[in-house]
Amino acid sequence: LTPEHVEALDMFDRLANDRDLHLSMRLRPGDMQFVYNHGLLHDRTGFLDWPEPQRRRHLLRLWLSVPGDRPLPPVFAQRYGSITIGDRGGIVTPETRLHAPIDA
Repeated sequence: LTPEHVEALDMFDRLANDRDLHLSMRLRPGDMQFVYNHGLLHDRTGFLDWPEPQRRRHLLRLWLSVPGDRPLPPVFAQRYGSITIGDRGGIVTPETRLHAPIDA
């Protein structure tokens, strides 16, 4: 890496860890969160689930790509299968098992 690359990565790290730029939230049953992954840097904190099945966390992920969405660079086609707006399939592998029980 060049000194400029290192400087840019150091700045990115400073900004990503700046508490003044953080938004922390705790989701409760029934809450929904929508995040635009390609325009917002985000992560998740650690989580310990309940041992009882009826108390366990139940999260569903929905991948949306709406008409007029921002185009993605070609490198994303390898991950999503397509970068065509409205036809981004999310991450699906041969091992993917679609399963969304509603009784959780």
